[in-house]
Amino acid sequence: MDAKTPNKIPIGQRPTYFRGQLLLENDFLDEQRYHVEARKRHNRSLYDWGVVSGLTIARERDKWVRISPGSAIDESGQEIFLDESTTVDLSAFGPNEKIAVALAYEEDSNAAGTPEKRIDCYAAVTLARDGQASGGLILAIVALDGQGKVIGDAIDYSQTRYARPKPGSITAAQLHDNLRKGWLRLPFRPSPLVDIPEGEKELPPAFRVGVTRALTPDHNDANMKDRGAGGTMAIPIPPSMTQVTRFRIAGTTNEGEIHLLLYAGGWDIEKNEHYRKILLDEKITSDKKSTSQDTRFVKTFEIKETQLDAEFSTLSVLLRGTRRTSISLIAVELGY
Repeated sequence: MDAKTPNKIPIGQRPTYFRGQLLLENDFLDEQRYHVEARKRHNRSLYDWGVVSGLTIARERDKWVRISPGSAIDESGQEIFLDESTTVDLSAFGPNEKIAVALAYEEDSNAAGTPEKRIDCYAAVTLARDGQASGGLILAIVALDGQGKVIGDAIDYSQTRYARPKPGSITAAQLHDNLRKGWLRLPFRPSPLVDIPEGEKELPPAFRVGVTRALTPDHNDANMKDRGAGGTMAIPIPPSMTQVTRFRIAGTTNEGEIHLLLYAGGWDIEKNEHYRKILLDEKITSDKKSTSQDTRFVKTFEIKETQLDAEFSTLSVLLRGTRRTSISLIAVELGY
């Protein structure tokens, strides 16, 4: 082969037209076939077949169910859809039976010789006893009771397939920014400190942990000096997240100073040893000048070293409030 000749591999044909061309039946059929097959190939290449959206099943009457609107892709890549809900009669089945309700794509050509020849396309509902081949995509298994009636709370989706992107077809880098990162929000639920913080002579009191926030001990009730509180909390990292970019804290009270430390920890697989590194070291000082002043606060901090190991990294936060403190929110922005 000449080195200057492009190495072309045939992948198909589609009709092209010119003025005055005589068009025959096969020209139009080839045009239709090209686009139909291209659409099916697109669906098969990017997605596993199954339900795309909707198509859920609910009890309609004693022996009827209703299929909600929705769409699906079958094993060949053909699209099936319902623009409106439809009801299905199950009266042909007996007591205590389980019925597989499925959906399939079907075509039906009009009889030859009619003035307008069309191919009718259908979403065909098929029914079969559970365990018997019914054809099509199973939407759900419907259980009948001892009287052969539909049990509303016994519709099983465990055998339903759902269309999802095939592995490798869409990666995290191709997602929109809003999908590649997001905020993990948590109530502050700290454990008491077991080590004396640097610069102090004794362990600080533990936070009082409530349902939605944590507070320092009420020193007035305890007839004690206001020493604030300290605590530490693990922050779960969702699967596959490899970046931590921002940290946020909010609360209703800060009458002294809050010292926060965000740690990356876990295991250093190369050195085969425990790993701990400070990602954030910040102090939030109260602006309070009188006992009546509002000391609510919301602070967001950028994190410079953002990388986390997807298999071995952990996150935790250590907080020390020197005076009366109430913390309502701990949040980290994580991403791929």
